[in-house]
Amino acid sequence: MRESIASVAAQTLQPAELLIVDDANDPATQAVVAEADARLPFAVRYIANDAGGVCHSRNKGAQAATGQWVGFLDDDDLWHPPFLERLVGLAGQKRVGLVISGLLHHEDEHSVKPRAQLTGLTADTALQQNGSMTGSNFVIDRAAYHRVGGFDPAVTVFNDWDFFVRVLDAGVTYAVDPEPLAEWRFHPGDRIATPSLRRAAGIGFFLDRHGKRMSKQVWRDLETTMLGIRRIHTKSRFEKLILSAQLVRAHGPVRYLKRILHR
Repeated sequence: MRESIASVAAQTLQPAELLIVDDANDPATQAVVAEADARLPFAVRYIANDAGGVCHSRNKGAQAATGQWVGFLDDDDLWHPPFLERLVGLAGQKRVGLVISGLLHHEDEHSVKPRAQLTGLTADTALQQNGSMTGSNFVIDRAAYHRVGGFDPAVTVFNDWDFFVRVLDAGVTYAVDPEPLAEWRFHPGDRIATPSLRRAAGIGFFLDRHGKRMSKQVWRDLETTMLGIRRIHTKSRFEKLILSAQLVRAHGPVRYLKRILHR
């Protein structure tokens, strides 16, 4: 978290305030916030999130924010120094309600891949591929954020994708600065990305909400991921057989066989 705070402090356009939303009620976090507030030229405030979860945390922070533009930074991610200046400047230039930067995606401990969101997407075309907007590489007009309803806590997987689709459905316009001005970092043991039954259920919820608007390829990729996780976790030989049959149907027999042979 200290690195993330330092990346905010290094911004060429200083924020009006920094709100640290904590869903763990951690005294160590409160101490870090107090130290930062005493040292930095802008206000640093601690906010407890008793509801828990990243969506609740973002919504609570946005509710307490006072500036026109709101940006979020997960405590293991980073902003490069021009992040706020470039995105807020582009928002004014393009007269849009949302600006997304490119990002450096740390896929594992050794691999870093630059990514950038496509421009000109609609809510439907945004569901034709998984995009490059995360919780840490955009700024949004605070009024637009509240009009959309913020992040949906019911969406436990792909909540950033769901948020982007709802933003577009609400008619909010957006622009992209393709420069990788944020870093989405990999951390071993990340619970959000772990192939757990909770993740499988979250993918199922996302498919139920948006599946009818997805391309066949995106639907198939998500469905096979969900089924594969369930197959790994089941202890029932009968259920494993059923899930295997569903995977064959989803992949197609030839593709499924190739996947098995390449393991």
